[in-house]
Amino acid sequence: MKKLFYSLFLVAMTAMTLTSCEDVPAPFDIPNTSSDTPGEAAEPKGSGTQDDPYNVAAAIEYTEQLAAGAESDRDIFIKGKISSIRESYTSQYGNGSFYISDDGTSGHQFLIYRALYLGNKKYSEGQTQIEVGDEVIICGRVTNYNGTLETQQNKAFLYSLNGVTAGGGGGGQTGTPTGDGTLANPYNAAGANAYTSGLAADVESDKDIYIKGKIAKIANNGEFSASYGNASFYISDDGTESGSTFYVFRTYYLNNKKWTSGDSQIKVGDEVVICGRVVNYRGNTPETVQNKSYIYSLNGSGGGGGGTPQPQPGEGTGSGTLADPWNAVAANAFASSLASGAETDQDYYIKGKIAKIANNGTFSAQYGNASFYISDDGTDDNTFYVFRTLYLGNQKWADGDTQIKVGDEVIICGRLTNYMGNTPETVQNKSYIYSLNGSTTGGSGGGGGGEQTGAGSYSEPYSVSAAIAAAEASGVYVKGYIVGYVEGQVYTEGAHFSATGDNVSTTNVLLAGSPSETSAANCIPVQLPKGEIRDKLNLSQNAGNLGKEVLLYGDVTKYFSVPGLKNTSYAEINGTTVGSKP
Repeated sequence: MKKLFYSLFLVAMTAMTLTSCEDVPAPFDIPNTSSDTPGEAAEPKGSGTQDDPYNVAAAIEYTEQLAAGAESDRDIFIKGKISSIRESYTSQYGNGSFYISDDGTSGHQFLIYRALYLGNKKYSEGQTQIEVGDEVIICGRVTNYNGTLETQQNKAFLYSLNGVTAGGGGGGQTGTPTGDGTLANPYNAAGANAYTSGLAADVESDKDIYIKGKIAKIANNGEFSASYGNASFYISDDGTESGSTFYVFRTYYLNNKKWTSGDSQIKVGDEVVICGRVVNYRGNTPETVQNKSYIYSLNGSGGGGGGTPQPQPGEGTGSGTLADPWNAVAANAFASSLASGAETDQDYYIKGKIAKIANNGTFSAQYGNASFYISDDGTDDNTFYVFRTLYLGNQKWADGDTQIKVGDEVIICGRLTNYMGNTPETVQNKSYIYSLNGSTTGGSGGGGGGEQTGAGSYSEPYSVSAAIAAAEASGVYVKGYIVGYVEGQVYTEGAHFSATGDNVSTTNVLLAGSPSETSAANCIPVQLPKGEIRDKLNLSQNAGNLGKEVLLYGDVTKYFSVPGLKNTSYAEINGTTVGSKP
């Protein structure tokens, strides 16, 4: 009993001691708390982007949601005022640690832990030092480290210090991001840094971007060499290192080719436009991906190889349609934006003159395809690679067909790909010459499928070839001849040019520009919906429709993976109408 009484006495004494010492400061700082009266936290604001940074309250709220020890899967931007400094920036480690809050007081703080300096670089002697009260924007990864909300060591940097976004020490330029990364409006160095910093660590961009600037420093004296054909350098807006620089790492030369002896060499001050993939290397170094970028233009000139680059024939033009084909520049830009190895899900049109026939690869009867480069003016400047393309009418070339030559004007129709992530080109055997020197037919094969006519209206319906060219069009009229049907699931193998057979389809017919057409490439399949349209048009029950001209209303869209007609709701055939006229 005595021991029990003594124990209770000790507990009471301990409680009294702790109560009487409540004004003694804690032995170390506890993040997001303060010995001062913290007051009310600010209302969380912002979205964590460069244009709309989180305030500190929002950064706390965001980071609290992370699992213990986990870091964010992206960089975020946080804006606040320095409330206390834990470790000033030093040239030894190049980073610093400090707390920020929304009002600059020690209440409701967020720990900026070992963050790099302006421009996402290590601090160096002589650069501006941080002070309590400075307004900053931080960019980087954050973590919930055992309950401490902070930035991840060396994975965040001082994006802005009192309004200056890069430089320090020497005054530097502000480095305001500009551009949207397109050929028409390239990023500047600051814009490229901001875009790339937003990528997950070591994940490369899913498209090529364009960056414009002047060479500020050539890394490790690493000019282009014939050994590797690439080079590494930094670019900035004005060609100095005092502003925001972007690291162009092991980039190829003009025309996305390796540099060779005799090509012009780069130097500090040269103005360049870079095209390629970028990566946030290790989560803290924005740069281009090795051998997946190239110099698009050097001091205003494009093309490449063999001495002084020649002037560019022009910027990208066109929309990729038959009415407004891309030129080679635009086709390169579009295909370069595709993920590595991905191909387009539809056909596009490209117009140009043959500049070079690859590996003497004119059309041959063995393979029926050919490979060549096209450009605006038939020279080697700004070329696009047409790889193993088929002939007119989307058919294989045959002996007796007209052969191609340098200088021929062509329109190419087909799928595009970004081969290996660095070679924009057409997809093998998934493109063809739509027109050759103005002709859409030619040679012994005939091909072409007829002239393109009509506007898709009742009075001016699309011809079959115009419908093929349109690829996608809702609520249009198409006129042609019923020449067969498709059996099974594979279009070219299942096309039958008759009204007889064991399995004549009741669900589709083939439409062509001529009643004697026998090439599936020159036809469109027409889906016949249940009801009167199917009952009156299918060849299984209406063999006499073979070779008859018909006017149809529906949607031009993919059918059997080729341009076709679906949702058919009206037809005129043999002087009678079927369905309801729109």
